[in-house]
Amino acid sequence: MLDRSAADALMEFAQRYGNIRLQSTSATVVTYAGTLYNVDGSTYDPKIGGVTWKQLLVNSGINGNCYVTAPLPTVASSHPGFDVGGHMTTNSHGKVVTGQSCYLMPLCSWHNSTSRNHQAFSHTQTRMLELSGYMQAEPAATFLARMPTDAAYTLVGADGPQLFTADLAEPHVDALWGDSRDAVEGGTFPEYYLLFRQIREDGVISYVIDSSRLPEATTG
Repeated sequence: MLDRSAADALMEFAQRYGNIRLQSTSATVVTYAGTLYNVDGSTYDPKIGGVTWKQLLVNSGINGNCYVTAPLPTVASSHPGFDVGGHMTTNSHGKVVTGQSCYLMPLCSWHNSTSRNHQAFSHTQTRMLELSGYMQAEPAATFLARMPTDAAYTLVGADGPQLFTADLAEPHVDALWGDSRDAVEGGTFPEYYLLFRQIREDGVISYVIDSSRLPEATTG
């Protein structure tokens, strides 16, 4: 399976969403008992270290075994381990329609596999996160960067194989780059980054990518 670097994930996000206004996000603890399906297209989400979907669940007080009770594997597998934060939808086709919410809950690698896409999952644990504004296959860091705060800017940086976020009051990326590599939360200032700018208009919060430093695209 393809193992993408954090910098490549930022570059792909910028290619997909660099010229549009992005919805703000939220993650709310809810209870949901209905049938759920894997979100089709979120395979690579757990590959990025640092800010992860699993950690978002843990930070929200949701920590335990894989939620799925049916179907179950018939041979030894990763179940019932909590390997990833699994994106779930009520849609059997596995797609998250723009503007629609999805859910995040503990999953093992067996249930998170693409081979289980379009299978109906039952679960007895019902406490999970409802995600608003999630875009399929995006890293957790870019989702968290669009959660409204008092900061005018949020940086998503690639530190080796990991991603981190940091709030900034001003867009002084170039100055920080040259003079103060440790001035941003997360340690050494990243070689590659996206800088999100918050926009508030008529009571609606949205985001745009204000600037970036990304690796050059390669062909092979």
